[in-house]
Amino acid sequence: MPFFNEKKLDELRVIAGGDDVFLQKIGETYIAQFDRKFPELKDAVEAEDAVQTEKLAHLLKGASYSVAADDLADDFEILEKEAETGSVTNAPEVLIRIEECMVGFRKSWLDVFL
Repeated sequence: MPFFNEKKLDELRVIAGGDDVFLQKIGETYIAQFDRKFPELKDAVEAEDAVQTEKLAHLLKGASYSVAADDLADDFEILEKEAETGSVTNAPEVLIRIEECMVGFRKSWLDVFL
């Protein structure tokens, strides 16, 4: 699972105190938030709305870091920083990377804590 930060995963395990159900809910909550907000982010990029792109990328960046998905968070940060400049020129290729990485996250989250 190359996109997971192992140190952060260990911290999540400590926080959960061995409660795998709690950890699964953390992942489910993240996935639900992603599923709600990512389409909005794609729409903002398509509309070339840098302000909305920046806000949504920032939100999803923080959520990704909270589940130790640092590669996802890094891509959201790229979008956020580009949008801060008023541009979303490179965003479509980053969105594709995020979607591909999210497939891995969905498949791997359950296995991470077993």
